[in-house]
Amino acid sequence: MIKNIVFDMGNVLTVYNDREYIYGYVDNEEDFRWIRNHLCRSVEWLQMDRGTVTDEEAAASICRRMPVHLHKTVKRFIDEYRMIQPPNPPMEKLVEELYGSGYDLYLLSNTSHRFRTFSQQIKSIRYMKGIWISCEHGLLKPEPAAYLDFFMTFSLDPAECFFIDDSPANIEAAKNLGMKGCVYYGDVSELRFFLRENGLGVLQEA
Repeated sequence: MIKNIVFDMGNVLTVYNDREYIYGYVDNEEDFRWIRNHLCRSVEWLQMDRGTVTDEEAAASICRRMPVHLHKTVKRFIDEYRMIQPPNPPMEKLVEELYGSGYDLYLLSNTSHRFRTFSQQIKSIRYMKGIWISCEHGLLKPEPAAYLDFFMTFSLDPAECFFIDDSPANIEAAKNLGMKGCVYYGDVSELRFFLRENGLGVLQEA
């Protein structure tokens, strides 16, 4: 019996389009690729989410391999990253509905220490009984240890949890440890279908 619904954050509780976001900092395709590949997909980015380097340390390391004209952009991008969170209204409605139906809601997200500042903007966060963010535990999804630490932190039985994430790898890892879940592809109506298929009481229409 599912008692707990576990949510990822980016592209689940909030909307994020990397091309659109990065183009808020650059004005050409070459610079876009530099920022996307050597900043957003960097080892340092993972280390920030793991909490093993500071933003300043990450920026300094990344700038060593970036064109000089992008150094200020790198630092500003890291400082400001996702401080403004576009809402996902259909998901907000679903979260509120699940909360009202008596499910305990949790956040399980790979994110850096900036979360504690920008999360104040995310309406759905107020409904979370527990919040697990990677930088505070030194672990990242889809590492099995991240899920085990999450279960232990909140004394949860995986069999009583249902996980919603936009990454198939993260859902697979959760299922391997006994937590059911489904990949969210941006369609809340489809998500509601899968929730009902797993015995959760949600309405058909968003």
